[in-house]
Amino acid sequence: MHNQLRGFCNTPSLFENDFYGFKLFELEDIDLDNFDINNIQILQQLPLGKRVEHFFDAIIEQSPNYERILKNKQIIQNKHTFGEIDFILFNKKRNIYEHIEMQYKFYVYDDNIKEEIHRYVGPNRSDTLYLKLEKLKNKQLPLLFNEATKSYLEDVDLENIEQKILYKGNIFLPRHLKGQSLPLINNDCINGYYLSFKEFIKDDSFKQMSLFVPHRFDWLSDPTTNETWKSYEEAKEEIEFFANMKASPLIWSKQIINDETIIERFFITWW
Repeated sequence: MHNQLRGFCNTPSLFENDFYGFKLFELEDIDLDNFDINNIQILQQLPLGKRVEHFFDAIIEQSPNYERILKNKQIIQNKHTFGEIDFILFNKKRNIYEHIEMQYKFYVYDDNIKEEIHRYVGPNRSDTLYLKLEKLKNKQLPLLFNEATKSYLEDVDLENIEQKILYKGNIFLPRHLKGQSLPLINNDCINGYYLSFKEFIKDDSFKQMSLFVPHRFDWLSDPTTNETWKSYEEAKEEIEFFANMKASPLIWSKQIINDETIIERFFITWW
């Protein structure tokens, strides 16, 4: 879990400045080597997005600068669920409340799409950056001021509150664009490349590599800490299973070139 927490903290914000009308929340620097993770209780089946919310909550709980007022609160009135508030914090330094909506995403960059903002899509093509930004703007942030929300926020001064997003991201370029920069996002978020399963099978260069298919929970982790590697044939069986399930796994690769160990991350897409 410590490697996952470290990976979460070290993942940059997807945007360098306020973007799409949103103010950005800056996560505090913490001493990861001495950070107490004993109180982080995460059920094994929790999806990745919920896991990172536990990491964020632990950071806030151990921070002298914030008080957590509310987390993951579903807003329900007359048996109708309007949505969920991720976090409301009290910033002790600034004497102000902060409503934080969190996102931690992996996107592949599809340069076949015409408009730049639409090019960031999930590896399984099930979500996009654009749709998430629209949901934040039109649903998640306005929920704070919904009439149904008032009863949950009796101790929060809504006249003294700011709304921010924490949007951490990992971007994977098409293989033919490796090394290029992108105009819209923080380029420190570029973490690797992607190719299709058909391209992977046809490319003999992968047969010279050691490969590993991390569990989705470990997508956060630094592959340089990995100690278990598999041969091409062993990994290919796992990858083919995902492809048949129409799922796009993240892969870690290791090869030695001129006495230098090269470790990379890439997605193999089913599409």
